[in-house]
Amino acid sequence: MAATPADPKPDANRSAIPTPDLAVILAGAGEGRRMGDSGPKLLIDVGGRPALVRVAETFLAHPATGELVVTVPVELEAEAVNALTHVANPRGVRIRIIPGGETRQESVALAIEALTTDLPFIAVHDVARVLVDSPLIDRVLSAAREHGAAIPALPLADSIKEMIPGDGRIGRSVPRERLVGAQTPQIFASDILRRALAHARETGAAATDEAGLAEAIGVPVSVVLGDERNRKLTVPSDLIVLNALLRAGAAGEKQ
Repeated sequence: MAATPADPKPDANRSAIPTPDLAVILAGAGEGRRMGDSGPKLLIDVGGRPALVRVAETFLAHPATGELVVTVPVELEAEAVNALTHVANPRGVRIRIIPGGETRQESVALAIEALTTDLPFIAVHDVARVLVDSPLIDRVLSAAREHGAAIPALPLADSIKEMIPGDGRIGRSVPRERLVGAQTPQIFASDILRRALAHARETGAAATDEAGLAEAIGVPVSVVLGDERNRKLTVPSDLIVLNALLRAGAAGEKQ
């Protein structure tokens, strides 16, 4: 599915409108098995709208977004297209939906190949992080523009233990002062992410996120403060929390 923006009309204030410099990849090709009978994560209803629609509209409304590519399980491609048919897209950003690969890295690589623009920055965001908002995108993008690579993260609250393999006992306690939990969107200068993926493909390296791939080629990744609301939809209980957060936010706006 693709939407091509109409030619902009002359506007005396046009110079004040920021030029889009961000291509967005929404990673939604995971099977979401831990959600059980709740269904595939990208189509789960969160506060009255499918997760994919909520996330897509957040990025489509952001002035930096110039193109959007969504990776989905091949068997859900038609449903994803239908879900995004009437998505709010005020600036006519081009949208493409493609089948993902066997792994996250493959899906992101396929999405990059599907891009039709050569924008200087690329964001990768998990559709499962449904409550991403513009202020978080702003923080990460600002750091990426300055440093070339940036992610949001939160300090860890739990005590961290390293287990003895196959033993069932604690091997050691890990100091948590320098540890953080990574979130998305993770944003990179386009050439950095492309090089990181190429290196992973050539060497067979794997990582749980794009920041790990960038680290593998020696790129320092800047960290900005994440958002407690930007939690990942992983198990059914997460859906309860996300809906509660949405209700609390709506109640706060009415006060």
